[in-house]
Amino acid sequence: MEKNLQLAVILINWNCAADTIKSIGSISLWSRLKAGIFVVDNFSSPEDILLLEQSGLSYHLIKNNSNLGYAGACNRGIEIAIGEGYHSVMLLNPDAFVGETCVIKLLEFVKQNSRIGVIGPLLDEGGEIYSGGRNIGIYSGTRIRHTSEHKESQLLEADYVPGTVLVARKDVFLSIGYLDEKYFFSGEIADFCWRAWSAGLTCVVYTGCQAAHLKNIDPRLRETLYNYYILRNRFLFIRKNFNNTKIIFGLRWVISGWIQILIAVIKRKPDRARALWLGLKDGIQGVYGDRNDQFNI
Repeated sequence: MEKNLQLAVILINWNCAADTIKSIGSISLWSRLKAGIFVVDNFSSPEDILLLEQSGLSYHLIKNNSNLGYAGACNRGIEIAIGEGYHSVMLLNPDAFVGETCVIKLLEFVKQNSRIGVIGPLLDEGGEIYSGGRNIGIYSGTRIRHTSEHKESQLLEADYVPGTVLVARKDVFLSIGYLDEKYFFSGEIADFCWRAWSAGLTCVVYTGCQAAHLKNIDPRLRETLYNYYILRNRFLFIRKNFNNTKIIFGLRWVISGWIQILIAVIKRKPDRARALWLGLKDGIQGVYGDRNDQFNI
């Protein structure tokens, strides 16, 4: 791996400066790989911004004047990085950690094989190992648990590679487009990988290395925003990418949505039930983009 290989690491910060600073510090310790670090802040609190600015670490800080969502923030970072001449981009969650050797191997794969559109490592989430995801328009549980009996390292195809740790060449973004900002949060990576597959590229997970994902998520966000966007954006994904079967799978998620709402009510989870109801309603009506103002977060 040549030392002057250009890699841009994109981190999205939204009131999680402590995690973001740890991630920057970890990447800064790399010695063999030249990486530019771009932190896109999604209109965090002044206190959170101050922590980033006073970290003493070397990186590019891009401040958004509003919350552009995950897709919008990623796009801004990707566009700036490509404009500055970086050849490859890695999307990295602030609460995820991946080793330099692993990233070098991922970059070698995308450099040597032009058919690879998106690549990522195995993900260790609390001891559970995952190898990519399945079609979000079809499956409820989309994450694929890694249970391979083969000890040798290999590339496994997946419907999508999670944006937790994702590497792609700049020509992939320039060819199939950036992330669809209508998703705002959740589903945009699955959609991006769908477009990569449609363009004749592959989305793969390399089983020879792992990244650790700590999943430091505010429980309030998981109950509300996560449930809302995950359900709503399945309808967007189906509308965009399913042709003859969009009505069938649309009905599938209407039924699933009502079942989830009923379960939330039975379990006395009113915030979750409300989020799911709003996600179902907006998904059916085709209301997409930023809807954070519906929640007191």
